Amino acid sequence: MKLNVYADRMSQPSRAVVFFRKVNGIDYEEIKVHIPKGQHLTPEFEAINLMQKLPAIADGRFKLFESHAIHIYLAYAFPGVADYW
Repeated sequence: MKLNVYADRMSQPSRAVVFFRKVNGIDYEEIKVHIPKGQHLTPEFEAINLMQKLPAIADGRFKLFESHAIHIYLAYAFPGVADYW
């Protein structure tokens, strides 16, 4: 199953996760959540992240939010990510 990244590119932590994924060649699908429109406050997004904050990821049934935690997970879970990350 493909990694889903929930992000709003206006959010710096979201951009950091998207760029980290791109630099390391991790296959993903970006799901755009527009903060100004309140899309992060919907019940559908609350099912992904109870805190209703961005960024968030879903890797199969595993869901995670908070950019630092996401970076650590991506560095360990995907092969080919350099050790210095």
